[in-house]
Amino acid sequence: MENLTAGILGWGIFISLVGFIFLRYGKKNADAVSIITGLVLMIYPYFFTSLGWSVFTGLAMCALYYFLKRVVNL
Repeated sequence: MENLTAGILGWGIFISLVGFIFLRYGKKNADAVSIITGLVLMIYPYFFTSLGWSVFTGLAMCALYYFLKRVVNL
């Protein structure tokens, strides 16, 4: 925890809020993909201490959601 910076904390809060929005949207529309994406986006920042990897993982999860919803039509 010694390399915890303001950037990683800020990113964690931001992406967790995005995850919360995904979760609320999924619960409202009974969409399992949105619910799972929201939960993952809210939980994963606790396991990263590198800002670069955290940003990459968050953007990859959002891209996976886009792929599953728009390309695969789940």
